[in-house]
Amino acid sequence: MPSEFVCRIEMDLAIPDFMDASIPLEQIAEKVAEDSRKNIRQQTNLDGSAYERLSVKTIRDKKRMGVTDPTMALYRKGVMFRAIHVYQLSKNDFEVGIIPRGKPRRDMVGMIHQEMGVPSNAGRIARTFLGFTAQTYKWANARIERWLTERTQKAARKLINLKY
Repeated sequence: MPSEFVCRIEMDLAIPDFMDASIPLEQIAEKVAEDSRKNIRQQTNLDGSAYERLSVKTIRDKKRMGVTDPTMALYRKGVMFRAIHVYQLSKNDFEVGIIPRGKPRRDMVGMIHQEMGVPSNAGRIARTFLGFTAQTYKWANARIERWLTERTQKAARKLINLKY
């Protein structure tokens, strides 16, 4: 004997598409790359502090080579500056790095300056130019929040009827 009890469920759902965030992630990566170039141009670390001054010997060597601005750290010929690049590793996966060009390879030079620091009379001097500043971090969070809001507003609506 069948039951006379029937349960009917109607759902009106909005299903956002969060699968491909390549556009905002690439924009964030490009912003980090541009900020890294700006840090070199303005001679500032990620925390906003100024780079340590170059040694007298380094400035003298750069003058002898005919460098335009011999007092500017991390910039001799501009090879590393121009090699800061955004790589797309896969869908939703971006990396900001330095193209391995020049002799010595600029990705290695950048890693030494960024992480280990260069030896000096005052100890090792690191010049952190590659990464997120506090301001870029806030901007990136706002960009992702804006993208999530857009995805939610453009979500496809689906009506589901279930009957038991």
